[in-house]
Parts: sequence; structure tokens; C-alpha cells
Amino acid sequence: METVRALARTDVRLKVVLAFFFGLFYLLAIPYPEKSRQFPQLVALFSFIVTVVSLVRDFVRGARAAEIAQVDDTELTRTGEEDRGEKKKRFFRAWGIILASLGAGLLGGFLFATLFLFAGFGLIFGRREDLVRNMLVAVVMTICVFCAFHWLMGVPLLSGLFW
Repeated sequence: METVRALARTDVRLKVVLAFFFGLFYLLAIPYPEKSRQFPQLVALFSFIVTVVSLVRDFVRGARAAEIAQVDDTELTRTGEEDRGEKKKRFFRAWGIILASLGAGLLGGFLFATLFLFAGFGLIFGRREDLVRNMLVAVVMTICVFCAFHWLMGVPLLSGLFW
């Protein structure tokens, strides 16, 4: 009975369709040459696994979601009104970081874009006590992404105007 209720929800149906398409995309990449198929298959496999895990969680937590739906939303509305201004600020800050990273990538290439993206989110949304750790994570993540895409999968990374 819980399975039928979960399948009646639109988000669960969409996840089933997405899982089907990610599986199909994985299979469609098989005839590609070895170097060319690694990246699409990796993306499709990761997306398929994440979607299936999400579906399993939806089916397991189906009963609990029905209980939460019965809760009065007065408290949720009050909290939402108080946090609306803070959410708008976070939204515009995040888009500012993304656009600045895009500009850095245009001028300096992939490495600068990735570094600016990770470092910007660490600076703006991280705690001051964790600043050194966040910057270290930004540098390490940039190196890992570069190595994974450029050397392991052979994906040509964009170079910037100045580099």
C-alpha cells in the first residue's frame, strides 16, 4: 500500500523516469571509443545511483512523510517569514560567486574558475574559524577535479583568454 502511495507522488514518478534515462544514457555510450565514453558513463552511472538511492529513501520513508503532512503549518509559516530576507541574501551571494567564477574562468581558464568557485563559497558561507580549512579544501578540490577530468578522463578543459 505504501508503494502505491509513493508512486502516486509526482516527484517519485519523475525519479523513476530519470533513473530510466540515466540507465539508457549509460548504455548509449557503450559503442563510443574508450576515452570518449568514460566521462558520459561516469556521469550517467553516478546520476543513476543517486536517483535510485533517492527512490529507495522515498519508499522507505513513505509512512513517515504521511505523518508529517498532517502537521499544522502555522509554525512553518512564521519561521519562513522571518528567514525570507536571509534566504534572498544567500541566493544573491551564491549567484554573485557563480558569476565571478564564470568571469575568472573566462579570463584565466578552468583552474581559476574552479578555485574561485570553491574559495568563494568557503569565504562567504563558511565560518571564520574554519577559513584556513575551507581554503585548503578549495585548493585540494580544484586539484582533484583538474586531475580527474584532464588526466584520467582526457576531457579537454577550457583555457582562458590570458592563459
